[in-house]
Amino acid sequence: MLTSVLSLLHQGSTLLFGILISAFFLGVKQNRTNMMYLLLVFAAEGIANMICNLYLGEITTSQIYPLIVHLPLILFFCLYYGYSLLASCVSVFTAYLCCQISNWLGLFVLAITKSENGYYFVRILTTVIVFVMLQKYVCHVTESVFAREKRDLLLIGGFPFVYYVYDYT
Repeated sequence: MLTSVLSLLHQGSTLLFGILISAFFLGVKQNRTNMMYLLLVFAAEGIANMICNLYLGEITTSQIYPLIVHLPLILFFCLYYGYSLLASCVSVFTAYLCCQISNWLGLFVLAITKSENGYYFVRILTTVIVFVMLQKYVCHVTESVFAREKRDLLLIGGFPFVYYVYDYT
């Protein structure tokens, strides 16, 4: 039971992390209106993920996760906020790469302790810590980076994109 609760908290915290960090990387202002819209996106994507999990199963849902979560988020940034497709993609891929820190630490703890509860606990804790650090020290800088020319964005986004494609293939 505890493992299920921790797994659900982990999935929720990771989804919220990805949405908020992607938005903040782009320079979305952290005001009441934007936070409300981002939380609505979180709710919609969370519900879509749960429905897919229920009807398609966990394995299939994880395979189509980019179509359920990342693609709608990219389109939201483009259509609602007016960011370019390239900047939106680079932001989401970079946030995805930042999510891997909790994955790596969680796997490390799982390998040592063989405890799924420890795995999820470390992932949740790491996600929160990384979020606070990125939000406090990095996001205000990335806004100017994501406003650069297309060529610069392609260079900056190359590594996160390659890792993203590698991880999903």
